[in-house]
Amino acid sequence: MSPQLVRLLTILLLVLIHLFFFRVIRAVWVGVRPLRENLPKRNRFVRNDRPARVLVIRTPETLSGQRHDLASELTIGRAATCEITIDDTYASQIHARVFRRDDDHVLEDLGSTNGTYLNRQKVSSATNLQTGDHLQIGSTVFEVMS
Repeated sequence: MSPQLVRLLTILLLVLIHLFFFRVIRAVWVGVRPLRENLPKRNRFVRNDRPARVLVIRTPETLSGQRHDLASELTIGRAATCEITIDDTYASQIHARVFRRDDDHVLEDLGSTNGTYLNRQKVSSATNLQTGDHLQIGSTVFEVMS
């Protein structure tokens, strides 16, 4: 092998090692955040007395109908530390999050491998959620409801 190829492969290996450590540190950081139960409860109504939105699971059938309040930040993924834990091999440990920004609920993909979809469109940046939107992570589909 040429010395240039060996050097290139060495650099690529170092980059991959750094990315791996970044993912591990990020997963640990999210895992040690304080539990949400210890935080004060927010009002169930947002400005203009609109009812708070909820995420309702539509598929798979075994979880259909489960409701998750969007009053605070929610993380979705396979990790036990997520507020919404889904058993789906196409979901990352910490896959996505839904949070409040002013009066809006915002969906953000957290660097997942297989992507997060909103109304069948891949989410590439923080995106506002509307009532009736369908959020898909792997084979799990959520609907945003009032």
